[in-house]
Amino acid sequence: MPYLVLKEAVMRKAFLLVLVLQYGLLSAQNWVLLNPDYKYNYSDDGTDTISNQIFVTHIDTLGVDSFRYEMNRIAVVCDTCPASLGGPCDGCFVRVDQPQFLGYDCTRSGSNWHFNGPDTLLINNSGSIGSTWVFDASTGITASVDAEWSATLFNVTDTLRRILLSNGDTLLLSRSYGILRFENGGEHYDLLGVEGANVGRLFPDPLAYFDYQPGDQLTYHVSSIWLADPPGWFTFPFQVSRYWQVVINGRTETADTIDYTTSVALTNYNSPYPGLMDEQPNWPMPLTHWSFNRTDVHSQHPILSAYPGQVMDTSICWPEGPPNGTRYLAHYGIAADGHARMFSQALGQSFGVPNSGFDASQEVAPGVFPFATQIAINVWYEEGVGIRNVQFRTPYPFDVRVELVGAIIGGDTIIPPPVINWTTSITESSISMFSVFPNPTADQITVIGSGRKHHSYPEHRRPLDTKYQAGLEE
Repeated sequence: MPYLVLKEAVMRKAFLLVLVLQYGLLSAQNWVLLNPDYKYNYSDDGTDTISNQIFVTHIDTLGVDSFRYEMNRIAVVCDTCPASLGGPCDGCFVRVDQPQFLGYDCTRSGSNWHFNGPDTLLINNSGSIGSTWVFDASTGITASVDAEWSATLFNVTDTLRRILLSNGDTLLLSRSYGILRFENGGEHYDLLGVEGANVGRLFPDPLAYFDYQPGDQLTYHVSSIWLADPPGWFTFPFQVSRYWQVVINGRTETADTIDYTTSVALTNYNSPYPGLMDEQPNWPMPLTHWSFNRTDVHSQHPILSAYPGQVMDTSICWPEGPPNGTRYLAHYGIAADGHARMFSQALGQSFGVPNSGFDASQEVAPGVFPFATQIAINVWYEEGVGIRNVQFRTPYPFDVRVELVGAIIGGDTIIPPPVINWTTSITESSISMFSVFPNPTADQITVIGSGRKHHSYPEHRRPLDTKYQAGLEE
């Protein structure tokens, strides 16, 4: 009997020891500073504007409890690069493949997280109150755990831990979401939200940029400059342009797609010269139907899936656009009404207009490229409005642009639509097959076909080519 009691007591203690060890291990595991399934959105100015997004791009297993996490990188303006490198001016360069404030990569070994960048910074995620360690060996800065408390973060009960640095800076950790605040050398970053956990301030779903309702009206000005080649003449640059007005009539949606029924009015091209290329971009402009699928939006409008500082290609918009080496930097902002904006970061001016392009084909130093001086690039999207402006221009003769010049959304006039003279651009005539009148027209045209059948079509609500073909068929 005493033996059985002793055995039971030993087993009970062993069981309790296992529970304590499991709790301690779980406690340490919960203080994960980088979760590969998450993307962390930070602000560097104390506002709700996302300035940085950090996420893991690659994982190397180094041991049983040791990993290397490679993190996404950005490009920045190199304002210390001299013009003698081969650029248009001092500071007119972009440096690519740069780390963000947590470095190029992070090596985790147990509870020690080494963030490797220009300096190597160590954060211990299991330190108790009063524990200390060397935070930055290169400068001798030490860290100590100052306090730990419960709090509500992103509407979830969480535990926070404060770490004081010997230079006066502070780190704040979240048991659930990693690094909540990061201060170092005068810089500070605050966590706004976490993609993947779907908490806090997040980037909009790309479909949210094209989120319209019946009654919304959008007017685009689509223009380009190409070489005209009239027969018997010399080639010369000539601009073609037209307006494209869209009215949303109906909407259906699924988990990944929004479909709109639309009515459209188009002005005719303003040039009769042959040799002009079609200025329409790669992505579809609306006619009687307009569809946005999430996968297609990702590929056709890649900036809507980008993070701030990401290098973007230009060839997606027009297949015969700027040289393949032209790139720009994605930038994020918030409009006065709270809607998100994704746009190209302005790097200077070219041809008298703001320019965001840099020449990625001309590497003047390792990872350093000059601003483009002979190419102008401007890209601007706004949540709930869509394309505001996409422009590419070269010295001669190429220039293409899609600009939103009128927008009435949700009954609000976001951009006053221009006054457009909607003429048919069809010569009024009468032949044995059909006649079209009147021209110019205010609101409709009438087509009389063989057998003298009369058909009237509202001018503002159908594509011109559709109206013309309908008359011919009758």
